[in-house]
Amino acid sequence: MIEEHNLEEDSKWKKIGVGGLAIFLLILVTSYILASYPIFPIIASLSESQTANNKTINLDTFSIIFTENTYEQLQGYYYKDLSVEMVVCLKGVKGEDYLINEIYQPEIIEQAHNHVSFKPCSEDTLILLHSHPLRHCIASQQDLLTLSSIKEKNQNSIMVIMCEPDRFSVYR
Repeated sequence: MIEEHNLEEDSKWKKIGVGGLAIFLLILVTSYILASYPIFPIIASLSESQTANNKTINLDTFSIIFTENTYEQLQGYYYKDLSVEMVVCLKGVKGEDYLINEIYQPEIIEQAHNHVSFKPCSEDTLILLHSHPLRHCIASQQDLLTLSSIKEKNQNSIMVIMCEPDRFSVYR
């Protein structure tokens, strides 16, 4: 009787020990994944950005509508070399929405996987659009400084960051 009681008690402590070890290993693996892979910026980026539908980026107060074949041209620039950031200047008409009917690429000075420097877009450019690495749609401090600089020339200008073929963050 005493031996059965001790076996049951030993079994109970083994279960508690194995469960504790499993929880510890789970916490260890989870912390390794979160620390070694930048998951939090991706989550923030996905919550801040919008996907385009039918060649339109719909926002709360306005939309960006790509007319003619400008959306296809944008996709072409994006897919040209996914190993580096790209930049394009978008022209069109600004009413309640931004109607884009022209796209061109300014002279690029330097491109890297996380940076692009270029000569300024023309003053009648409505949108400065550049890409970021996959699923990293949040503007950098340099991006915000660039936006401030282009707004001095054209108050209607905005900046758009593209981080997937159909995912964009818009900055006013």
